[in-house]
Amino acid sequence: MNKSQRNSLVALVITILLLVFCVTILFAWFSESPILKLSPLVLFILTYLVMGLSVIFLRRKQNPAEVDYDERDTIIKQKAIFISYITLWILVLIGCTVPVVLYERGIIPETAISGMAMLINILPVVLFLIFVIISFVYSLTVLIQYGWGRRNGEN
Repeated sequence: MNKSQRNSLVALVITILLLVFCVTILFAWFSESPILKLSPLVLFILTYLVMGLSVIFLRRKQNPAEVDYDERDTIIKQKAIFISYITLWILVLIGCTVPVVLYERGIIPETAISGMAMLINILPVVLFLIFVIISFVYSLTVLIQYGWGRRNGEN
């Protein structure tokens, strides 16, 4: 497993933790349970613990002759960036059209539009969630192109 694969694997684990973190924030917001109110804090601490331990995992080389970066890494990362960019625009399009469709079908009432405070409070979480999903797609794309951990992408 080369350095790009290790970085993508750690980023994948961290983004999965952050996805769960975002979902628990939304559940904790609307819940009255004290356990659910504390769950985002526990996941936040767990995520930072994994991030701190990943620095140790990513710093060391498995082998002194290991190459840090080559041409194949560049091609793989360019493809992953392209796929992440497409995913970003799909998520932005969905995020812009879903509220309009829900409003036109009457699922969001008139009073909810005049009182947009809750929607504005949720917006930063949604934007962070989009960032996490894009990071997840990038890491997953890199790992898929390397062949999910086969030795240097060999078949």
